Parts: sequence; structure tokens; C-alpha cells
Amino acid sequence: MAAGRLKSKRKSAPGLDQAALQAAALALCHAATLPAAEAALGEIASLIAMPRAIWTSDVASPLYDPAAEAFLRRQGWPPEIVAALWEGGIALRMPLNIRCRFEHMPFAISLYDDHRRHRRPYSGEQKQVAGMMRGQGFNSVLVVPVRLPLARVAMLGFAGPQPLEEVEAIIEAAAPQLLFAGHVFTALQDRLAKRSRPREEDSAALTPRERDCLSLAAQGLREAEIAERNGIKPTTVRYHLDNAVAKLGARTRAHAVAIAAQLGLVGTRE
Repeated sequence: MAAGRLKSKRKSAPGLDQAALQAAALALCHAATLPAAEAALGEIASLIAMPRAIWTSDVASPLYDPAAEAFLRRQGWPPEIVAALWEGGIALRMPLNIRCRFEHMPFAISLYDDHRRHRRPYSGEQKQVAGMMRGQGFNSVLVVPVRLPLARVAMLGFAGPQPLEEVEAIIEAAAPQLLFAGHVFTALQDRLAKRSRPREEDSAALTPRERDCLSLAAQGLREAEIAERNGIKPTTVRYHLDNAVAKLGARTRAHAVAIAAQLGLVGTRE
């Protein structure tokens, strides 16, 4: 029986090295070129054991995206899958693209109809593309929505052989680093494409210290580590993070990271 069809309880992420994941996220943050950034993404993909990355600058755009196609080809996606995604706007109708328009947090999606939890099954061209991805040995995709100013939503994803429950466990263990990676990589692509940066007034809601603490939390640092780096007490870090959560109207710190990244307040290298 295929791994993607196994029915099991939620599993924990096996052997996920948080320190190595944090180091890879920081390497991505400091990357100034696409090769360096993609090498860091490759390290993240290796650590979560989901080896094939996906990225697009706008999940809702019907326009051809040469940067996204070039990325897919460099990641080793077969030409037939790349071509199928761009023919007739199939990518716009793929479930992972559609859900990105409505989600703020990373999520997992199965490439099998019978394991998509009451969602509509794949049909037509969607089924064809999902089948080709399964033919590459992949059962699930980990998807990171990258919400940006002006209602743009980019997407970073990782395809792997794990069943859906294992991918969801990876997300539980690594959501901040995954969000950070998605926003940092998209920010680099935007700089190279000379897309505009967020307006100054968008950053006015948070103080510099709140932005700094939130940015470090997005990289996976704990309160004590943030405190040590900034020369302040952990209780002060907690105060700034709680303020950021409240100001952004977030439910949790991870939610605050997602909102701040959407506004362009974290996830870019100054």
C-alpha cells in the first residue's frame, strides 16, 4: 500500500534537528545570490526529508512567471510537469495554489484523492499533474503561503514521500522557520526582479525592539536566545513579543510572524 494512503494517528517529526534548521534559515537570510539561497533551501529540504522544492511569486497570477519556471527546472522537476503546470493555467487550479489564497500558516496537502479530508478530489488536469508528481515518488506537499503587501500571495513548497500526518508533524515542529524561509526567499527574488518594497508607514505599528524580537522568533530562537543576543532579560523579550501579538491582532506568536511577514515587517535582510 502506498505511503500516502496509510491511515494513522498524528506522528511526531522524527529526528528534526532544530539547531541545523535554524542555521539553514539564517544562511538563507544572509544569502545575496540565488545559488546561495537555493543551497540553503536545499539544506532545509534535506533536514525535513522533502527533497523537491516549489516556488512561485504569485499563486493567483495568470501570467507566465519565468523566475518560477526556472526555479522548478533547477530543482529537477521533469519538463513534462513544468510544462503541464503552465499550460492553460493549470497551476491556478491546483489545490495547493488555491488554498494558499486563504491560508496564513503552512499546511500539508496529499497527492491522493482519498486522503484529502473531505475536500473535492482531483479532477482532469489536476489529477494528471498529481499523478505525475506521485510518479516522482512524492505523496504529499508541504506548502508555505507567503502573504505580501497589495494582496499578493507567493508560495514556497516542498514535495516528499511522507504521508500527510508526517508532513503535518513537520509543520508543527518547524512552522516559524518555514515561514521565515518562504518570506526571505521571496524577498530575494523580489529584489532581483526589482519589485517595490513595503511602505514606511506599514512598519509603524511595531517598535524597533518588537520587530527585532519577532524577526528572531521567526528564525526559531527561543526567548532566552533572543534575550542573550540583545543583552536583555527573557521577561523583556516576552513583553515585546506579547506586545507584537496584541498590536497585530494575532492569536499566537506564529500567527504574529505570519501577519508581520505579510506586511513586510520581518523576513527580509536589511
